[in-house]
Amino acid sequence: MSIYTQNKYISYDLDFVLASAADLKKASIILIGLGFYEEDRYFKHKDTKYFIDFVSPPLSVGGEPVRRVVEIKKGNRVLRLLSVTDCVKDRLAAFYHWDDRQSLEQAILVCHDNAVDLKEVKRWSRNEGMEDKYQIFITKLKENF
Repeated sequence: MSIYTQNKYISYDLDFVLASAADLKKASIILIGLGFYEEDRYFKHKDTKYFIDFVSPPLSVGGEPVRRVVEIKKGNRVLRLLSVTDCVKDRLAAFYHWDDRQSLEQAILVCHDNAVDLKEVKRWSRNEGMEDKYQIFITKLKENF
């Protein structure tokens, strides 16, 4: 969210998808060695408000697997994240399934500064059985532009 909204919205949770339970165990050992502690299912550290969450594989948005991951490279470092369209779908999934209005606003915020494939969002919304809530999204999106 922070990347796609140019920090207009800052999320303090960092979600990671690992390939296996063994990878989760390795990550846990490393994080605890760095001073993190586990609380509920999150890893927290006393020196930061950011916290880490490991999401169960496979990487998906709603009922569909993510087909494309975007890479941002800086030097020899690579950050892999959802595409902007999948980011919008992820936020809409929270709105669709849990009626999370803040997530609806976040989806709209992402659309402001990015080229989102709304045809894909519409197709996905239909597959989620959420045509009515998709119309709410489109109406609010038009109101905000």
